[in-house]
Amino acid sequence: MKNLSIFIDESGDFGTANQVQSYYLVTFVFHDQGKAIKQQILQLEDSVHLSGFDVEYIHTGPVIRREEIFKKYSIDERRKLLYKMLNFVIKCPIVHYTIKINKHDIVDNVALSGRIAKEIRLMLTKHDTFFRQYSQIIVYYDNGQTELSTVLNAVFSSYFAEVTFRKATPQQYRLLQATDFICTMELLKIKKQENRLTPSEQKFFYKPQELSKTFLKSLERKDLKKSQYK
Repeated sequence: MKNLSIFIDESGDFGTANQVQSYYLVTFVFHDQGKAIKQQILQLEDSVHLSGFDVEYIHTGPVIRREEIFKKYSIDERRKLLYKMLNFVIKCPIVHYTIKINKHDIVDNVALSGRIAKEIRLMLTKHDTFFRQYSQIIVYYDNGQTELSTVLNAVFSSYFAEVTFRKATPQQYRLLQATDFICTMELLKIKKQENRLTPSEQKFFYKPQELSKTFLKSLERKDLKKSQYK
């Protein structure tokens, strides 16, 4: 019997679009529980500790914007922290998938819920061979948005015979932190394509092509659409 863990994070909300371009993203990270990641977790935690960081977990957005506890760290220190998360994601036996919805195509919250549900079903059916390997599905989400929780429960419960939902926090699960990292990177990818990176984002990724070639390119290799389910 094979079990699949699904970690979920979102970017955006169910409010009215108030920008020239406003997106709603949902990122899924898939982990076959038969493939151990204890060593990768220990390596990440040891690396963070030995580098002198006093952080409970790596929260990607605030790391880039120098917010919350990350205010006390310099840009080079925060860059090191994000590289540690990138290396963790690269080394872990996981794949990911992100749904991206332009909210300017959405008239209200009901329409957004329907669109999210449609995109999740499309993901599941398109990669049915991958998902049908597993007899038990465990979904981890922090229940941060009631509307998204409702959609997740409805779609996954109708698609999978055995699915369990668990409320989770980034402090508990490194893979939930990885999901947050990937979701943030996917949003940055959109903003870069539309030339909308903020001054703080441009300052953080100050090396030429670093965001595209180092971060985004590395994550593409882990995309469910390109992974061949390895």
